[in-house]
Amino acid sequence: MSHIRPSNPELLTDLDVDYTHFHCCDDEDLVFLRCSRCGHIMVFCYECDTLYPNLADTSTQSGLGLTSPTDRVVCPACSVAFEHYGFLMPEHVDNYLPTAQQVRDAGFGHLLAAHRR
Repeated sequence: MSHIRPSNPELLTDLDVDYTHFHCCDDEDLVFLRCSRCGHIMVFCYECDTLYPNLADTSTQSGLGLTSPTDRVVCPACSVAFEHYGFLMPEHVDNYLPTAQQVRDAGFGHLLAAHRR
């Protein structure tokens, strides 16, 4: 069962990532994110706060320090900070998740779990 609960059923959750492409903490909990400003697609591990900012090279990682309510994810493409600290909370999450089609359109369909490809 997913820990991510968007209200829009077309949005991706942590069940929709092919985990074989990502390695950070050996207990990965991964979700696709989409910048609400520029549409940049990335993957985030909410277990260890690792961001995969460049999905063309999933070995590229950025450790985020999201420990305080003033901390924000900053989009690596446009440098705009996410508006919400609790971006994965049900009241905000729909603003930050892509659809499978958006991931495919960005060229990263191979990173989707098999049931979403």
